[in-house]
Amino acid sequence: MNLIKSIHFTRIVIRRYLRRHRQRSSEGAAMNSQCLPLIPDRAPSPAMIAVAGLSVLALAMGIGRFAFTALLPLAKEQGLLTLSSAGWLAASNYGGYLVGALWVVRSRSAHAARRLGIGLVFSVVTTLAMGWELGSAGWMAVRFVAGVASAWVYIYATGIMLRALVHAHASGWSALHYPGVGAGIVFSACVAQFLLNRGAATAWGWWTLGGFAALVALPAAAVLIRAELSITATHSAPTSAAHGVTVHPPLGWMAAAYGLAGFGYIVNATFLPTLLRTQPGVADAALTGWLVVGLATLPATALWIRLGLWIGAYPALIACTLLEAAGVALPVLWPGQHLTALAGAALLGGTFMGIAGLAQWLVRVPDPQATSRRIGFVTACYGIGQIAGPLATSGLAQGNDLTVPVLLAAGALVLSAGLFEVSRRVERLV
Repeated sequence: MNLIKSIHFTRIVIRRYLRRHRQRSSEGAAMNSQCLPLIPDRAPSPAMIAVAGLSVLALAMGIGRFAFTALLPLAKEQGLLTLSSAGWLAASNYGGYLVGALWVVRSRSAHAARRLGIGLVFSVVTTLAMGWELGSAGWMAVRFVAGVASAWVYIYATGIMLRALVHAHASGWSALHYPGVGAGIVFSACVAQFLLNRGAATAWGWWTLGGFAALVALPAAAVLIRAELSITATHSAPTSAAHGVTVHPPLGWMAAAYGLAGFGYIVNATFLPTLLRTQPGVADAALTGWLVVGLATLPATALWIRLGLWIGAYPALIACTLLEAAGVALPVLWPGQHLTALAGAALLGGTFMGIAGLAQWLVRVPDPQATSRRIGFVTACYGIGQIAGPLATSGLAQGNDLTVPVLLAAGALVLSAGLFEVSRRVERLV
């Protein structure tokens, strides 16, 4: 009951905040119509916006989504999950992510600030809920809702952050946004290692991470919501009606390549600690490998986007995808070796968000509403690949041996690189 009351209270706070700001905006518009100067609410600084963006990605993606990977070996050893049931739980989460992305695609007049607030609330609640014994069906439902929340937070927070920083003429601060995923992975890996060393119950991991998320979510959301409402109070949405219907370049090959990239990375992104835990010689480095993934993720997107500006977005995207294929395959091509295990982890962490950043940069268009829908569309294709990955693992794994699904994932990434090259030649998104 306390949990339900907390959710209800948070929704009331967000609703009252939005209503109060709309009233201020209406009063400001009325004053402006009387030729009085419009004085908008003071927007947050670019640094605050970037840090808030980092925080919400850490909560909804690094924790809400990828904490499952860090805690999976512990849950498996305590008899809570098997490799097959873990695959179904992961697929349920990625199914929710797909639904959330498609929801964005279909929402042509969504209130971004409200959707962001709702997504963060449910991300926190579902993280806490995983600590209770809900049974397979209950856990699948919770992970599905967590996936929807992750998609909403990722897409709407990214859109708000980019618009606010462009409005402030401070786009360079966006480099702080994407490392939030890595920051959440690092934190969840440290919590999982701490619990593993002490033989604690998996539930404590979920409750610790969910409690931390709850503490950080409210101030971070307040900054982004304030930034979004400050922009809408001073600028009307751009429209292309005066210039006729704008035709944007197609995305078919790009979407197919991005979907394969989702399949290619998600097998190791879900099962890497479990994979290393079953290999003699590197079992003690299982969570260290996942920590390396998180650390490598921190600077990755900024570095790959910088490289894309230097050599071109498509060449950088193709190189990033091929490096990820090598990183995915290394732990099973040379099993039981610390060097290859950690090198594979570093390559995985150093590339998967780079692929996301470069692909989303390529699909953008001047119209912000169209950009959100295009990002939502390719994210949905990515989500289909992510659902297929855990299901393929459940079906193709031989006991605890993940060699076949891991090599299949690496092959999918090689094919993805080929389709990115087709997109470069045919669609020419730059």
